Amino acid sequence: MGHVILQRMVDDAGLSEHVRVSSSGTGDWHVGEHADPRTVKVLAQHGYDGSRHRAREFDPDEFDEVDLVLASDEGHVRTLNRLARTPHNRGKIRLVREFDPDAVEAGTLETGDPWYGGEEHFARCFAEVEAACRGILHHVRAQLDGRSADHAQHPADVEQP
Repeated sequence: MGHVILQRMVDDAGLSEHVRVSSSGTGDWHVGEHADPRTVKVLAQHGYDGSRHRAREFDPDEFDEVDLVLASDEGHVRTLNRLARTPHNRGKIRLVREFDPDAVEAGTLETGDPWYGGEEHFARCFAEVEAACRGILHHVRAQLDGRSADHAQHPADVEQP
């Protein structure tokens, strides 16, 4: 969900030339597969097209190519920290919901995994992710605005495992 939602927000904000959004998993369980049909359905209900998404596994070498790596829960953060190899790369890892002020205030920074739930779980997950993506977009804009002219030519990269 995060990739589809954030990519659309980046496109709508006219930042596609400066920001690259990609997504991957921390394991190889679903590599090459489409998004879960329930995910595609809830995205479509809100005007997003998730039908072209394909799962892939995060490659630790990507840390050197990205500015921000977003994780949905603490388990993913732990896995990514093991893969990061350097303090600099570990500093790029953040929870998705850290960018949603309401989630921060409530202390609910992990995104609920809807996999074993029903439609209401996918709807809740969508709402959590969309709210966080608004904050992520704000963060990315601020980062781009704060870059020197020398860095303005290089796109910001956001990876969502």
